[in-house]
Amino acid sequence: MSKAWIFDFDGTLVYSEAAITQCFQRITQKLAPHRLGAAKQVLIGPPLRQTVAEILGDPEHPLIDEFVSAFIEMHDDDVLNHTTAYPSVHETLTHLYNHGQKMAIATNKRLATTIKILRHLHWDPFFTSVECSDSEVIMRDKHQMIKTIIKKDNDFKGAYFVGDTVGDGLSANKSHTPFIKASYGYGQAQDWSKVNIHQEINHFSEVLELI
Repeated sequence: MSKAWIFDFDGTLVYSEAAITQCFQRITQKLAPHRLGAAKQVLIGPPLRQTVAEILGDPEHPLIDEFVSAFIEMHDDDVLNHTTAYPSVHETLTHLYNHGQKMAIATNKRLATTIKILRHLHWDPFFTSVECSDSEVIMRDKHQMIKTIIKKDNDFKGAYFVGDTVGDGLSANKSHTPFIKASYGYGQAQDWSKVNIHQEINHFSEVLELI
């Protein structure tokens, strides 16, 4: 039984693949067209710079900064038109909120973009904490975000973390936070053998069975 929840964002609460992949492919076509094949195979979820480095095939590639800047501008301009809530997410979050469940977000998405989407979906009152990779000066991974959420509010100690990728699961395991795998998300083809999964859900509303 849990009275606190930490959620990943993309692939867990919202479907945003179209907005993200279109931006990656359009910018790759412009800056590095020979890497378009790599852009079509990216996994949604890892930090932006990491994904751009994978597309360009080199973590020290001279075009990384230009690519990242172009992505941020293009993605932020059109993100609301191509980001939708997964089925039953709004109703489930509302139920959790109305029943006194504390909720937080830990996402590799930029803070400004995350807040923009939360306000658009009228979800911003639900979450007591929103931690993103750029919430602090030093870029952080999700393990660090989870630690920050717990440090800010001890009620999140013992919370479930719900996410859809192996990276989410490993971050939860490292934080000693029970991990709920959202099997409907973006990590379906990943190797999950090293992740300790507390429970798997096929539909977001199934989290209500754990309260």
